[in-house]
Parts: sequence; C-alpha cells; structure tokens
Amino acid sequence: MPDIVEIIKEQHRQVDELLTRAEEGNEDSAALMREVAKLLLPHSEAEESFVYPAIRDLAGEIGEEIKDGAAEHHQVEEMLQNLLRGDDDDPGFDGTIAAIAGELRHHVQEEEQDLLPILTERLDATERAEMGRRFLEATGADMHESTRRELYEKAREQQIPGRSHMNKQELADALSES
Repeated sequence: MPDIVEIIKEQHRQVDELLTRAEEGNEDSAALMREVAKLLLPHSEAEESFVYPAIRDLAGEIGEEIKDGAAEHHQVEEMLQNLLRGDDDDPGFDGTIAAIAGELRHHVQEEEQDLLPILTERLDATERAEMGRRFLEATGADMHESTRRELYEKAREQQIPGRSHMNKQELADALSES
C-alpha cells in the first residue's frame, strides 16, 4: 500500500489536472469544478482530522504552518462553494476558477515542501502505509484512479457526453455501450 505522502501528492495531481482542464475552458468547467470539490473536500477534512495533528505531534515548531494550511483549506472551500452556487456563464466565473487554482497551487507547494517531508523523515514506512490506508478510507479514494483517468481519456476521444462527472464504473459502462 502506498504511503500517506504518495497518496496526498497523487490527489494533489488529480485536482491540478482538473483545474488545468477547467482553466482551458474546452470542457464543461462547472462539471470539472464539481469534480474538484468531490475530491478536495474529503481530502482537506482528512488532512485536518489526523494528518496535520500527526505532523504537529512530530514537529511542534511547525504549528503555525499547520494553522495556515487549515485556513487555506477553508478559504478555498468557501470560494469553491460560492462558485458552484452560480452558473458557468456568470460574470467572473472564469476569474474565480483562476483564483481557486492559484490558491490551491500555492497551498500544495507549501504543503509538499514544508509539511509532508516531516512525515517522510519521522515516520517509518509501516506508519506511513497505515496512515495512507486510513486516508484512503476517510476520503473514499480509489487506489486505481489512474485507471479512471485512462477510461476518461477514452471516453473523451469517443465524445461520450457527461463523462466529466462519471465514476470509473460509469465510464467503463458507457465505453462498453459505444
């Protein structure tokens, strides 16, 4: 089982990929941002629930950065919820996506540079794997998300409608029907 650091970084990449596609504007940006919310909200909650406290226990001197990270989570979540209450043709929709993307990229950079290395340095592989298992359980994440992405790319090539908000099984079913 991958360790907690690998899992968090992979989820960061998944969110960044969705944000990039939403910024490009070639797909349904609102659907992509709903997918961002679906991934991001449980991710942030799990980090705040037990990942950040573990980091604080391992490196008490980093407490202020942990508070900042949680505050950034809440700011992005609020921006995301406000965006999703609106419509993608509302004035400022694209600008709000850009603001969310910028804030998230800044947060991810800080988290990956300052916080996650503490887990790598101060927990052994077994402890990181156990925390990873717990994180996957808490976020409802699929260990084989890359397979979902592969299915999504095939669905995009075949122009299957509604693919942005399909889960892995729905994508597989839609592809088998086409």
